[in-house]
Amino acid sequence: AQIHAKIMDAETKTFIILVCSIALAHGGVRVMWGALCPIVFGERRWAQLSDAKQYEIRLAFNCAVNGILAPALVYPALTSTPPLNQNGLYATVFPRHQGSVLGCAASVGYLLYDLLAMLSNFTVSIKANGVVAYNLYIWHHALSIMFWPVAVLHNSFVFFVNWFVASEASSTFLAARGAMLSLGTINTPVGVAVQLGFVASFFMSRIYVMPNLMKSIYYADWGQVPAWQANIARCTVPLPFLLNIYWWMMILRSMYKVIFGKKRGGKGKKAA
Repeated sequence: AQIHAKIMDAETKTFIILVCSIALAHGGVRVMWGALCPIVFGERRWAQLSDAKQYEIRLAFNCAVNGILAPALVYPALTSTPPLNQNGLYATVFPRHQGSVLGCAASVGYLLYDLLAMLSNFTVSIKANGVVAYNLYIWHHALSIMFWPVAVLHNSFVFFVNWFVASEASSTFLAARGAMLSLGTINTPVGVAVQLGFVASFFMSRIYVMPNLMKSIYYADWGQVPAWQANIARCTVPLPFLLNIYWWMMILRSMYKVIFGKKRGGKGKKAA
């Protein structure tokens, strides 16, 4: 037991170092991308953008990188459902793929960086995201940072963390969409392609897979894990479902405005 504890301690330390290194790397990327923005977009054009728009564009690059890196690392660990155990229930503890550790570390490292960026740039972040979205992002990041590593390091409910990390695949299109909105280029052919890519990636990585995730938590073998881990899972695993449903409804609402807004606008009101 003592040797096992030492192994776990070493694994935890390695995971924490990896997360912090990734967070610092994102900080370095942010600084470099921020310095390049006036060159890439033109100094005059950049100076004309508001603080909130500059903030959105500066953060977009990191968000896009995470949307590619974390899902790519966790992809080999993904399964449609957890394996069934001898009780005929979905296992909550089973051999963990290394991709689960790497993908979780990459995502948590980014979320830690992004959380600190939002907190340290509170005023401009509120302007860029709005009060409701800002608070949702803060809680999403904080809870993920606190509980995803617990699951991975204790090898319990890792199946759900894998899919939550994989769902970040839509972030690349979200980042590009946010940057193009800030630059005023969203109504171009490329902008339309980005928006369609965001809708498709969000649906496939968050909504399409939801029935399997809900089935897997409902028929999970809760007796495989200590009570404190089961209680955390009961409280936190359903939260991303609720968030994703909320965000999906917002996407559908925006799509409805784009499709039908102009017709109503003909009566003297501008489309949203």
